Amino acid sequence: MKEKQRLPESELDLMLAVWGLGEGATAPAILERLERPLTASALHSYLKRLEEKGFLRCEKVGKVNRYTPLVSRAAYERQESRSILGKLYQGSLKRFAASLYDGGGLDRNEVAELRAYLEELERKEGE
Repeated sequence: MKEKQRLPESELDLMLAVWGLGEGATAPAILERLERPLTASALHSYLKRLEEKGFLRCEKVGKVNRYTPLVSRAAYERQESRSILGKLYQGSLKRFAASLYDGGGLDRNEVAELRAYLEELERKEGE
């Protein structure tokens, strides 16, 4: 994915709704998925901004606008992960994990789950 700009929380909420709905999401369906209420006017302003930023494509089908994501959720997650890791933890995954653990963000089960995941990645690399 070409590096896209970071989305503000309000726009990210809309993208999460669109990603959840998949291709052809409509404004009413997007509104239904949002946790906070938005006016139709505000929603359309956000959607227009996301189009201009290259995150969405809008297609008129009859009288309805259908929105399709141009950036996958996985690609955006990868970009954001790299950005946060680089900016806050100087690129150190160890510092990031330590921060989560020390701050109570990870419990023993999650640490075990992470360990198992890393071991699985090592096995796959060895194959």
